[in-house]
Amino acid sequence: MQRMQLVELEDLPWMPAAIRDGGTDLLDLAFDRLGFYREVVPKLEALLDRTRCTQVVDVCSGGGGGALYAIRALRDAGREDVRFVLTDRYPNEAGRARVAERNDAKLVYREDPVDALAVPPELDGVRTMWGALHHFPPEAVTALVASIVRDQKPLGFFDVAASKTIRGLPTVLAPVAMGINIATLFVGSFVLVPFVRPLRASRWALTYLVPLIPTLVAWDGTVSAIRAYAPDELLAIARSVPGGDAYDWDAGVAGSALYFTGCPRAS
Repeated sequence: MQRMQLVELEDLPWMPAAIRDGGTDLLDLAFDRLGFYREVVPKLEALLDRTRCTQVVDVCSGGGGGALYAIRALRDAGREDVRFVLTDRYPNEAGRARVAERNDAKLVYREDPVDALAVPPELDGVRTMWGALHHFPPEAVTALVASIVRDQKPLGFFDVAASKTIRGLPTVLAPVAMGINIATLFVGSFVLVPFVRPLRASRWALTYLVPLIPTLVAWDGTVSAIRAYAPDELLAIARSVPGGDAYDWDAGVAGSALYFTGCPRAS
């Protein structure tokens, strides 16, 4: 089965913020507890070392999830010199609260909406994205990479990796695999919600009274695995954009996470 661009519920513009953010917060918690991005943080650190950049601009930050995990890991490694700016097209209230709780003078969550395809020029530095690349169809990934190359910025994108198991399934069996995954994530959501911080009455109500958040998590988490990119797909896109041949590209899987980095060759 090849990659399919199915619709995730959180991508729908009419989705209420309480449901969208509730799902994002739950997925972020799961990734954090599992240490999902542990093995790809060194890829970002190497990019910072090579470019000597002292600012990271994160797009599609959502609840902070992967970005906050990486920031904590870098701070623990002694990287106090780097400033992080988190941004999102739909700024996440819980994400901003988590940033405030860190009490880190070099960590901010921009209040104004920021489109990943139109980052304001004053936001200079390494462009990162955690757990969101699979939301973009190939043509949007091409436009995203092209805009970064045009601005001559380094990039580091980290996400779920395409499942070899799912990719290897005959298309006719896809509904069975999806059904099993949806059921697992739906039930798991009820277990994890009490551990999400900060506590919110809306999150509990939309989980235990009207289970809209578990529904979103179950569907979106399953669709994410089907929409995820393989490293060779991203490298092909990167090399196709104007100016892409002047970058050094790298993509692969470390642990369970996908990494995709690019750096102007002059750096």
